[in-house]
Amino acid sequence: MKKRINLYRAVSIATIITGLFMFFSCKEITNEENSQEERFFRLYMHSNYGMDLESDDKFYYIENKPGTGANPDSDDWIILNYVGYTIPEDLVVDTYIENVARDNDIYESGAWYGPFKMQNGSRTEGLKQGLMKMKEGGEATICFTSELGYGSTVTNLMKSVTAYKSLKYEVKLIKVIEDIEVYEEERLEAYVADIPGTDTIHDPDTDAIMYYVVDEENEGTTIANDSVVTVNYKGYTLDGVVFDESQEGDPFELTVGDDAGAIKGWNLGLLRFKEGEKGRLFIPYQLAYGESGQLLTGTNYFSILPYEQLVFEIEVVEVSQTDITETD
Repeated sequence: MKKRINLYRAVSIATIITGLFMFFSCKEITNEENSQEERFFRLYMHSNYGMDLESDDKFYYIENKPGTGANPDSDDWIILNYVGYTIPEDLVVDTYIENVARDNDIYESGAWYGPFKMQNGSRTEGLKQGLMKMKEGGEATICFTSELGYGSTVTNLMKSVTAYKSLKYEVKLIKVIEDIEVYEEERLEAYVADIPGTDTIHDPDTDAIMYYVVDEENEGTTIANDSVVTVNYKGYTLDGVVFDESQEGDPFELTVGDDAGAIKGWNLGLLRFKEGEKGRLFIPYQLAYGESGQLLTGTNYFSILPYEQLVFEIEVVEVSQTDITETD
């Protein structure tokens, strides 16, 4: 028994020593990677912008064009265009500008491309700090080390961003939105205001209002809950960005009222249509993809942005009523 106790103690001490060795070895590697990143950051800023930074400088902001509009707070919603690069390679790793994404081989089919809507602070601390220095209409270069970026982790958002990687963002701030819900509600109301024949649908579950218009009427079968419907469609945003559409000869099929088959705005809106009719659905974010939007499958790129209002041009191709057998 005594020998077993001594052996146990010996193993425990060895384990502790090994653990301490690994801890300090990893710490040395971590410190070296961090120090190397900071050296590269200082050299990059000096050679590209003539900036002589101190060893503890993690952030630098360069105003390229002053803005004249609102200045975003730390959690305001904003609309912007941007291109993100790694430092010191100047490798483009993050953008929602389509031609830039294509030119740099980071284009994702089905992803959102156009002015990007996001909440300040939802990405990195460095980008947040830089945006808070800008005003609407302004353009700036924002540079920061990984301490204000993604740190020692590898981010899935941008596959080429490794641990301890400094970043640079070229940013144009388009709009600052203080109250995103009010802003989007007013945008949708203004969009449909001048469309003749537009009617409303109230959803009691969310208290949201959606709109629809029947552009071409028909005396076909009326759509009801549980109807199986095939539809040709084209979906786009209020800004006219097309994000999805059916292909010729391949209409979309759904069972109306089945929440798994389509967004709620479709299930509510189709009840106002008949077989053979054409029209448009104007769907608020509450009845579409909500406050979070929708990510492109398998990526961290958005296919639908948060709080996005949607328009669908639809043609009801066919309506098949579900058989209901009454029982005594």
